[in-house]
Amino acid sequence: MDKRTLLAVLLILVVFWLSSEFLWKRNAADQQIKKPEKDDNQPVTQVQETSQPEESLQINETKIPATESDIQINNNIVLENELIKISFSNSGAVINSVQMKKFYLKDKIAHAELINTNGSILSTKVTDNTGNIFSYTNVPFAYELDEFNNKLTFTSSSDMGTLKKIFILTDDYKVKMETQLFGFENLSKYEIGLTSGIADTEEYLKMKSRVYAIMSQVDNDISKIKLSKLKEETKISGKIDWAAIRSKYFTLAIIPEKLIDMNQLIAYDNNDSPALRLSVSVAGNQISHDYSLFLGPLDYKKLKQYNNGIENIVEMGPKFLQGLTKLFSWFLTLLYSIIPSWGIVIIIFAIILKTLLYPLTHKSFESTTKMQKIQPITKELQAKHKGDPQKMNVELKKVYKEHGVNPLGGCLPMLLQMPVIFALYPLLRYSIALRQASFGWLPDLSEPDPIWALPILMAVFMFVQQKLMSPAKQNAEEMDDKQKAQSQSQKMMLYFMPIMMFFIFKGLSSGLVLYWTVFSIIGSIQQYFIKKKFI
Repeated sequence: MDKRTLLAVLLILVVFWLSSEFLWKRNAADQQIKKPEKDDNQPVTQVQETSQPEESLQINETKIPATESDIQINNNIVLENELIKISFSNSGAVINSVQMKKFYLKDKIAHAELINTNGSILSTKVTDNTGNIFSYTNVPFAYELDEFNNKLTFTSSSDMGTLKKIFILTDDYKVKMETQLFGFENLSKYEIGLTSGIADTEEYLKMKSRVYAIMSQVDNDISKIKLSKLKEETKISGKIDWAAIRSKYFTLAIIPEKLIDMNQLIAYDNNDSPALRLSVSVAGNQISHDYSLFLGPLDYKKLKQYNNGIENIVEMGPKFLQGLTKLFSWFLTLLYSIIPSWGIVIIIFAIILKTLLYPLTHKSFESTTKMQKIQPITKELQAKHKGDPQKMNVELKKVYKEHGVNPLGGCLPMLLQMPVIFALYPLLRYSIALRQASFGWLPDLSEPDPIWALPILMAVFMFVQQKLMSPAKQNAEEMDDKQKAQSQSQKMMLYFMPIMMFFIFKGLSSGLVLYWTVFSIIGSIQQYFIKKKFI
C-alpha cells in the first residue's frame, strides 16, 4: 500500500469520526430544532424552543390539597427483583431510585444508580380546560404495597378529584404503570415526566454532551436530541410512540399504550442531564391509561422485544452499516460464550478476520512489493515517453502485465477494512456487554486506554508496517528533482501517519484499538515474509 493510499485512509478515518459525531446522528429532531419565524397568521409550528424557565410557563399552577392530612411520608417504598431495585416516595407518588443489581460503579461495590441524587421521575400535573394546572409534586399519597405481586398503588383524593397510580414490577427491567384520573371537572390534559434526568454511572464523561440524549419516536420517525442541543427548552409535537432519556449504557423509557394521545414532548437540560416532560390529552372526566416503563441497560435484544422501534435507543452507527454491526455483535457474543474474556475474543476476532482476508492482503502486498521492484523500469519509461502520455500508458500496461502487477491492488484490503472499523466503532464503544470488561492493564475495553500504551503500540507497528512497505533507498545523486521531492514526501508520511493515527485512536475505545493493533502486528509479520520472498 503506497503513501497516497495511507493518506486516503487517514482522511477516511477523519471523515468517519466527523460524520459519526455531527452528521449520522442528525435526524429529524436535530433538523427541526429551529426557532420559527414569527407570523401571527400561521399556526404554531411542530417544534419550538423557549428560553423561559419552566415556572414562568405555569403561572396558573396550584398544588392539590390532600384530604388525608395525617399521611406519613415514606421515601423508601421498594419493589425489586433479581435485576433491579426501585424505590418510590409517596410524596408525589414518584420513583426516586433505580438501582441496577447486576451493574456496578467503578469501585465494583456500589450498584449503578439511574436517578440523580435528590431527584425523582414520573411526577404528575393535571390541566383543565381553562388552563389551570394542578400539581401533585410533594403531595402525600396514601399507598398500598403488595409484595407478593410486586405491586404498589398510590392514591390521592381531594375536592378536585382522585389520582391513582399503580406500579407493577414484572420480570427483567420492565414496570407496568397505570394512571387513573376520575372526579375532575373539565379535564384537558395531564403531564408526566423524566424531570430529574439520568444519573452518571461512568467516570469518563468527556463525550457526555454527545452521548447523552433524549430519544423518541414521533409520527413514526425516530427523533434524537443530544444533550449538547438542549441549551434551550425544546418542544416536539406529534403522535409519540415512546420517549426515553439515555446515557452511554442505560436508559429510562416510557411507552404508552397505542390509544393514549401522548402528543407533546418538552425536552430540556436539568443540571447537565437530559430531561423531559410528556403531555397527554384526555377526553372526559374519567380515564385509565396503561404504560410500560423500561428502566435498565441499553440491551438491543431486550428492547427489540417491544417491537416498536425502541431498540433504536441503542447506538448502532449509520444505517447502511447496521446489518454488519449486528452480525459482528452476534459473532462476538458467540465467541464470548465459549471464551469468557472480551480481550481474548477481540484478539481472536482480529485473527479470524485477518485469515479470511489473507488471500486478498497477500496478493496486495505482493503487488506492492513487485511495484517497488519494477520502479526503475517504470521511471525509465516515464522519462522516455515524457512527451507522449498515451504511448507511456500503453508501455506501462505492458510492463505491469508482464510482471503480474496491479497498480491499484494495494488499496483493496484497506478499503475492505474501512466498513469493518466503522461497524466495530459503535459496537465496541457503546456495548453494555463490554462495560467494565478489563483486559491486562486496560480497566474497561469500552473506554480509552488510560495510559495510552495500546495506541502507542499500535502506532509503532503501523510505522513498522509502513517501513516494510517503503521502497529501497536510492542514491540521492541518481535522483532528479521530482524523485527527490517524492522521496521527501514519503519520508514525511512514514512518520506523520503513525503520529496522526495515535492522536485519532487514543480517544477511542481500547477494544477497537486492541483490534487494530493486532491487525497491524499480523500485517507487519506478513509483510516481512513477503518482502523477504521477493527481495
